[in-house]
Amino acid sequence: MRHIALEEWKMYAKDETDEDMRIEYEEHLYSCDQCMVLYMEAVDAVQEDLPSIEGPSLYTDEVMERIPFENSDVRKPSRKRWYEEKVFHYVLATAMTLILMATGIFSELLKVTSEFEKNRQPSITENMLLKTTALLDGVEKVEEQEAE
Repeated sequence: MRHIALEEWKMYAKDETDEDMRIEYEEHLYSCDQCMVLYMEAVDAVQEDLPSIEGPSLYTDEVMERIPFENSDVRKPSRKRWYEEKVFHYVLATAMTLILMATGIFSELLKVTSEFEKNRQPSITENMLLKTTALLDGVEKVEEQEAE
């Protein structure tokens, strides 16, 4: 691998090389750490000769002037109406709960659920489980009788 000399890196840093040479140097930097160190030294050496940037504010100001802005109505957040406030919803929920408790609706709901549970039929799964348990108990009794 051919290494590039410090003077050549200085020319590269000052942008005094042709395009083909520039591409070759850049590709070489990807694979050679030794030349990367030389390149960094070259940049430090020619730093005073490089043009300085005036300041970030000038560039930023130019860019901001080129951006077209639309005058849009920016509305201030309006105050919520009384029925949109959280407190109103909590008060309403409390009032509804008290009304339902006073009228006995909740106790009626409990009666309906208890009636439903009293009248319900065992499910198919429960029936199969009961029959399987009874069958296994019968088999155990037969085995005990045979063992005696």
